[in-house]
Amino acid sequence: MSTFNLATIRHAPAPSRPRNDQRGMTLIESLAAIAVFGIALLGLNTLLISTIRTSEFAKAHATARFLAAHRLEEIKNARYQDGNRDAWNDTSSPCTDIDEVTRTNFPDEDYGAVDLRNGTTFSFRACANMPNIKNGTTSFTRADYPQTAQGTHDYWVNHGQYDKFRREVYIIDSANYTNAIDNVVLSGLSASARDSVSVEEVTPSATNPATNYIKYVLVRVKWKDSRQQAHEVTLTTEKAFYIPAF
Repeated sequence: MSTFNLATIRHAPAPSRPRNDQRGMTLIESLAAIAVFGIALLGLNTLLISTIRTSEFAKAHATARFLAAHRLEEIKNARYQDGNRDAWNDTSSPCTDIDEVTRTNFPDEDYGAVDLRNGTTFSFRACANMPNIKNGTTSFTRADYPQTAQGTHDYWVNHGQYDKFRREVYIIDSANYTNAIDNVVLSGLSASARDSVSVEEVTPSATNPATNYIKYVLVRVKWKDSRQQAHEVTLTTEKAFYIPAF
């Protein structure tokens, strides 16, 4: 006959319950975690977009500066000579007065037209005691590239990669002004047209004399970012007449 032990029942262990560190997440806790994670992703997405735009601007700015400097170098290398010191280009005496720094030789290039081969390519002619005087222009277009694999490659290297840029050349001749030119400024920014030029003049003095033998040259390169906001890079230089000895 079995015996009933009340003490055994009284001291039997209670059913185990899960500890706090073993319980799962509640629905509210899960939703809160997802919300925090979503906010973090949104912040990272905003940072990524800002980084891409900054990188895009830096690349475009560097390219625009290169295109402006490239044009200035071409202008610096152009012939500029005033043989009779009258500050005037006399086309009837090309061996005496030679002025290649003109808008005809260095035209504006619109979007899709900037090409490192564009602009001035001089032909040569000889003058007495002045060999290889340069004169004339040749502009290159798509049709000027050979219809070969190499020609296609050259076209895209020299032209296609600069489609988003517009390059403008501003030439201010000091001979057109009575007073001394103190400053030349391009005012405003028109994304698709030439900007206005502001020339500041001062009364000639010993420290700031008027001169008829200098041209002020500004090259402005423009582009539009992905939001169609216009930007520009402007470089300047001075081009002086070469006065031959008499």
